[in-house]
Amino acid sequence: MANVDNPRGFWPVKHLSGGEIRTHPYLVTTGATVYPGDLLKVVDAGTVEAAAADDGVIVIGVAAEYVNDAASAGSKAVQVYDDPHIVFGVQADSGTAVAATEVFETANHVATTGSTTMYHSLQELDASDIATGAQLKIIGKLDSPDNAWGEHVDLLVVIAEHMFNAAVAGV
Repeated sequence: MANVDNPRGFWPVKHLSGGEIRTHPYLVTTGATVYPGDLLKVVDAGTVEAAAADDGVIVIGVAAEYVNDAASAGSKAVQVYDDPHIVFGVQADSGTAVAATEVFETANHVATTGSTTMYHSLQELDASDIATGAQLKIIGKLDSPDNAWGEHVDLLVVIAEHMFNAAVAGV
């Protein structure tokens, strides 16, 4: 059975050491909107915003909530899963089948505007970028009866280019 194409950003699954999954607040860049499940980058003003695809910047974590700062003066905060040891689930995008042999490889994400009706992220892992991108490290497949290796597989990843952790290349 084919996997369902259902992009929903990144969601916390577990902690590598079994620790508690927590969030911390960060100020959102003035005029920015973030959706739960968006990968967030740090900008030089000391704020966070959604990371663009293949951004080449260090990621601080994943947004835990929807925050729209479009009409404010930059004083809104967003809760962020910012521990570099959190394992996230994410769907691989269309067009490329992902195989078990790609575990421990790295990839970037596909950045899109979030859903303005459901208020969640639509970001995905860029499957065509596996072994050339560097933001994320694939550590496995989400264990679920309706999830198979191939196109749109739900993967387990850690953030390889994380603000609080040194990047390690894929194998």
